[in-house]
Amino acid sequence: MAKLSEDWLFGPAVFAGDTLCETYQVKRGDGLEVIGHRQKVPYEILMQINNIAKPKSLQAGKAIKILKGPFNVKVSRSAFTLDLYLQDMYVRSFKIGLGKPGYETPTGIWRVKDGGKLIQPPWTDPDTGRLYKATDPDYPLGSRWMALEGMDGQAKGRTGFAIHGTKEPDQIGTGGSRGCIRMYNGDAVLMYNLLTPVYSQVEVLN
Repeated sequence: MAKLSEDWLFGPAVFAGDTLCETYQVKRGDGLEVIGHRQKVPYEILMQINNIAKPKSLQAGKAIKILKGPFNVKVSRSAFTLDLYLQDMYVRSFKIGLGKPGYETPTGIWRVKDGGKLIQPPWTDPDTGRLYKATDPDYPLGSRWMALEGMDGQAKGRTGFAIHGTKEPDQIGTGGSRGCIRMYNGDAVLMYNLLTPVYSQVEVLN
């Protein structure tokens, strides 16, 4: 399935009968961020798919591949997996780390918080009060941070949780965090390029 998704979704081709991808001719005044917002996908994934080096290099009249978002995810606590969907179409699965005993990742519906996508933000350990910066050799959050806000179920009204990278890849597939969803750093970068604040839904299941 991962190979199929590479060809179908992340490759430049648009296949006949595909209802989630299409070719779009750039109009004067268009920008990648505007196009991405309209399609409910981050502009970064449009850059990746279309091999565009800089967002401002987009030219009127150019044909590009666009996706009809948003991307959503379903997390299985028992299997330590994160399943990625474009709308409700399955794309691929990722192995993840979750909350340790006593700090279990809450089930329910979350969404990516508005303004919550950050690249290696400072982080304060709530237990020790220590402030970590990205330049610290033991910085714990890895490559990306996507803050979540709870919408329903056990998650409702809760904050402080996120999808993020890790400095401890050996803990992927186990419960080792304070409730956050950990990913390998390369996977966290990809997820950062796919999930859209407010629109992308994260469902955590037992």
